[in-house]
Amino acid sequence: MRPLEGLLVADFSRVLAGPLCTQRLADLGARVIKAESPDGDATRSFGPPFVEGVSPYYLAYNRGKEGVTVDLETDEGKALARRLIERADVLVENFRPGRMRRFGLGAEALKKLNPNLVHLKISGFGHGDERPAFDLVIQAESGLMAMTGDDEPVRSPISLADVAAGQTAAEAIVAALFRRERGGGGALLEINLMDSLLALMGYQAQSTLLTGESPSPMGHRHPNLVPYQAFRASDDWFVLGVATDRQWDALVTMERLALCERLRVPEWRTNPGRVEARETLIPLLEQVFAEDPVEMWMKRFTRAGIPAGPVRRLRDVLADRERHEQGIVTKVQHATLGRIPVITSAIVCDGRRWECSGAPPMPGQHHADLLTEFAKGDIE
Repeated sequence: MRPLEGLLVADFSRVLAGPLCTQRLADLGARVIKAESPDGDATRSFGPPFVEGVSPYYLAYNRGKEGVTVDLETDEGKALARRLIERADVLVENFRPGRMRRFGLGAEALKKLNPNLVHLKISGFGHGDERPAFDLVIQAESGLMAMTGDDEPVRSPISLADVAAGQTAAEAIVAALFRRERGGGGALLEINLMDSLLALMGYQAQSTLLTGESPSPMGHRHPNLVPYQAFRASDDWFVLGVATDRQWDALVTMERLALCERLRVPEWRTNPGRVEARETLIPLLEQVFAEDPVEMWMKRFTRAGIPAGPVRRLRDVLADRERHEQGIVTKVQHATLGRIPVITSAIVCDGRRWECSGAPPMPGQHHADLLTEFAKGDIE
């Protein structure tokens, strides 16, 4: 049994952060009904690529949901929304401030409609800042792009602000549901992309708070650890992560590097000494690493107990038999595409990965069935 089985989530969110949040709740066993406008979620048109007219972007964040069309500009749509929210345990939405109120679904109205509702709102910048924002804007304004890459600002290829907000939202909802079980009643939760991304910055943010200095862009290098970066072997790239002085000792005494006397500098036996000597130390390693292929270096690092790995392409990773055997890649039955591979939940409980609860819905795929169910008043 998954922990949220028996709970109903009304998903009125769009694009990424909200849909990711509700997909996480579906992975935990909740029944999620995705309510889309007649135009559909904008991510249905994010592409190319498209597979038979379907966007992989949309597929990535809407697994395990039922789809219904709700036009909040009409009386019928407002009534349908109220009936769904009235029976829901959780409501997730990312409308601009005031829009839900315009539809008669403001916070106070929802509290009267469903006092035990856990209502979560997602915005770009938080209360009082109504500017529209996508992940790109938050990456720029949060300082992330200024510390990423080398010279020009670099956007993370993963939408980190959206992902951070979606994960934080799911965490907040589970906590609020637990509080409700203990007699705390419903809750109004507010999550914004800016705060969620800042909360992920960890040591970078903490260092800036204490020193007043912003991190400089360092590409694949680490500001506080050396050597902790990518290197070029004779045939391809790999990464090496030496995070402790014991690992450094193992590195300089392992096969091939033991022959390099210039690495045996007493001051380099401590990480602060290695960070100070970065510009001298790294070229020595680069020279040695360039002499042999990646596979040979991986065998040596493994024998020495040093964290390292090849820089792989995503296509190769997802084709890896081990990933499929562990269950992170699985298949679901899609309404038009047939059986398709998807990434499922990363959680393994009691030795088993929770079963993926189904494919993303086509626009309004379950609309007729849900209308019938609402009419009977038997939402489960």
